[in-house]
Amino acid sequence: MRKAITLLLCCWALAFGAQGMETPLKVIDDSWMGKPIPVKSNDGTVDVMTLMKAFHAVWPTPSVQSIIDAAGDNSYYEHDESSMPPGCHGVVFMDCEDFNWAYFRHVEGGTQDVEARACLRDNGHTLFVITFAAADDKVRPFWCFYDYDPASRMMTPEKPLFRTFFPHQTWENSTLRFHLGFEYDLTIIVEETSSTGEKWYHHYSFTGMTYVYSHTSSEAFDYTDEMGETEEKLPEEAELKDEDGDRELYVNVDGVGSDYGQWSVWLRDKNTGFVTYLFATENTAAPLWDQMQDGNGIKTSIDLIAAGNCFTTLFIPWDADKIFVEGCPDDRNVWSYIIDISTKEAIQLPTNEGLIAIDPGKQEIHMSHYLYDLEGGRYSVERVYTLDGRFTGKEYRIAD
Repeated sequence: MRKAITLLLCCWALAFGAQGMETPLKVIDDSWMGKPIPVKSNDGTVDVMTLMKAFHAVWPTPSVQSIIDAAGDNSYYEHDESSMPPGCHGVVFMDCEDFNWAYFRHVEGGTQDVEARACLRDNGHTLFVITFAAADDKVRPFWCFYDYDPASRMMTPEKPLFRTFFPHQTWENSTLRFHLGFEYDLTIIVEETSSTGEKWYHHYSFTGMTYVYSHTSSEAFDYTDEMGETEEKLPEEAELKDEDGDRELYVNVDGVGSDYGQWSVWLRDKNTGFVTYLFATENTAAPLWDQMQDGNGIKTSIDLIAAGNCFTTLFIPWDADKIFVEGCPDDRNVWSYIIDISTKEAIQLPTNEGLIAIDPGKQEIHMSHYLYDLEGGRYSVERVYTLDGRFTGKEYRIAD
């Protein structure tokens, strides 16, 4: 019965959408995954307006129509509430020159909001993201994700990342709103509001192919300047862990993310005051010990740093782009990482008792690791590693 109703909704949308009539948001939410969309492009190149018009030809809505009517054939257009065109019940912004971003936000008399962005992928395709929200909140906000292939001139629906809520939900029965990042910032932000009005903002970062969870904070947008550098706000309770010339490293407990709490790591320039968010811990990440049987470190995602409360966080003295972070997320072992803050690449070391010392002269990292003897007794050894996580073979038993 449900499949039959969905099929009828799809037929309704195709029949009436082709005539330029409005498609109810509930119909789009239920049906968009089932229909690839052809795109008109002479040479295969597209921008956010090209893809949004192709979407609108199949799923027409008043919010997208308002953008098309206001922007016309321009590559850039904006107005505020004081300069809205006649009959337009909202604020329009569209930029195909720099940001590939467009939105319509309703004012009195408007019925819905829409926001869209085109993100160039590393494989030459384009990820088109569009999100709708009803002004009366009778239809829950939803996303549509498409992969545009310049060779076939087709937009293919992709599995929506946020169709059902993700593991980072903070409150039961919370309400959601979705936002795209500001200007050059390609972040997707899920705004979560509790029944008492408290808010958290869940940030997802674009990897070059898709979106992955980054962190949760009390701040919404990461506003961006003309050079594309993102200015962050250091949390008031952040703890200073290390200094290196003109830079400072901070950690902060965010209070969400896992049973052991989520912590975030921040970089601050002492001269300019410029703050950069680096990453947040994911303390429920799966153990990788069985993949490190050869004694060497292993590469891991910066989204899977299980470093507990980051009790050891410091700069690597001989490499300005590297930091060392470790902590205990499981009430048992110390998980230790070498992290490149420029590339956002991470290496987990195969040791379980934490840092002993960092030797700048020999450029070595000395770690403690426990083992068991034949009688089941436990003892500790000191192991020496290079900055790329390679075990040097140097191992010394630590006296009891």
